[in-house]
Amino acid sequence: MAKANVSRISIVALAVSASLLCFSANAVASEKERITELEQRLDMLEVELIEAKDAASQVDRVKFSKSSPSPELISKDGRSTLEFKARIQTDYVSADELYTGSKREYEDSFNEASIRRIRFGLEGYFSNVWEYELEFDFDGVAEVEVKDANIAYKGWDNSQLTLGFQKYAFGLEATGSSAHLAFLERAATDTFAPDRALGAQWRYVGNNYNVTLGYGVNAGFDDDDLNFKQDIVNARFTTALIDSGDHLLHLGASALFVYNNEAIEETRYRARPNTKASGRTIDTGKFDAESLQHYGAEIAYQYSNVLLQAEYATALADQADDSEPEVTVDAYYLQAIYTLTGEAWKYKGKSGKFKTVKPDNAISAGGYGAWEVALRVDQANFDDVEAGIYGGKKTDYVLGLNWYLENNLKAQFNYVHTTADYKKPYEDINGDMMYDQDANIFQARLQFAF
Repeated sequence: MAKANVSRISIVALAVSASLLCFSANAVASEKERITELEQRLDMLEVELIEAKDAASQVDRVKFSKSSPSPELISKDGRSTLEFKARIQTDYVSADELYTGSKREYEDSFNEASIRRIRFGLEGYFSNVWEYELEFDFDGVAEVEVKDANIAYKGWDNSQLTLGFQKYAFGLEATGSSAHLAFLERAATDTFAPDRALGAQWRYVGNNYNVTLGYGVNAGFDDDDLNFKQDIVNARFTTALIDSGDHLLHLGASALFVYNNEAIEETRYRARPNTKASGRTIDTGKFDAESLQHYGAEIAYQYSNVLLQAEYATALADQADDSEPEVTVDAYYLQAIYTLTGEAWKYKGKSGKFKTVKPDNAISAGGYGAWEVALRVDQANFDDVEAGIYGGKKTDYVLGLNWYLENNLKAQFNYVHTTADYKKPYEDINGDMMYDQDANIFQARLQFAF
């Protein structure tokens, strides 16, 4: 009986053990299946993620930045972009009476509100190595003028070649954009900067310097259907001798050679008193010149939020009549900028120019923007008695206050005291013979640019 019970217990134990083994095997098999299933799901998710990334790369993108209201369109492969740009400047000017023009014509005092510039354009790059620019200027009335229409190849490591209608580098202030001016108008040295032309310009960038060389041409028909042609050759060299954080020392030199054919020999140098609204207070009058040579020197020193800047430019005109002597005129300016709120102007070593400050505390962020004061002395001498040129000599003293409300919104205020001296007298409004004059000009600008 006992043996029978033992046998039954053993059989039961064997059955239970077999059941446990089967359960364990089934459990292990089930766990492996779940692991395998999870691995398959992870593989599928990874494939879906890769496919999603590939799909995203095949869609054109739109990018917005904090500093510009214009979106940047980016191609699906990231090799091409398009971005709109604009510059709108509205001015108010109040000026005393002035004698202007080569004939010293009387100009009454005036108050004027006008649009100084309206420019729209687009820029970007394509195929990664080509950069393009197209910009139009509206005079606020009806005329539309092309300012830039060019492409630049930037596939080389240290240089680029720009082809098309473009601005030619000459001087520090003239080479930069009008959106980045410390004062409402450029100084009289801008008189010697070349007009935009159709051609090529090559720039090489070294460790702390850059060299620009260019050739351009103006050609067409004048009012008498004469075929005119003007060849322009320019060169500019700049270097940052010191560029150690807060301290920056910039030096530069420029040269311009202009060659005229017989239909476009007429030449003239004249300048306004640091405002676009008035006429020219000094003027050489028209004379014929076969060729022109312009030379310029520039220097700038920046320490933190202080920027000191100066330029000198001179012109030598070879008159068409060989019996007449060469005409020589010149101009220079000295200026200082102090940003009261501590921001610093940005230096672009690759092109040797400065860009205005961006406020650390913009109005939109609850701040008060950036504030700066600026002072300029601007002088031009367009007299050359030996060559029979009596253009006059002017000196402008300009005091400026700039308020940067946002990265792309700026208000400017200028007070100009202008003086002019003449070697030949003119008759004033009272019939008196005068050899000089002086006047005061107040002007303000609101600029929106991106």
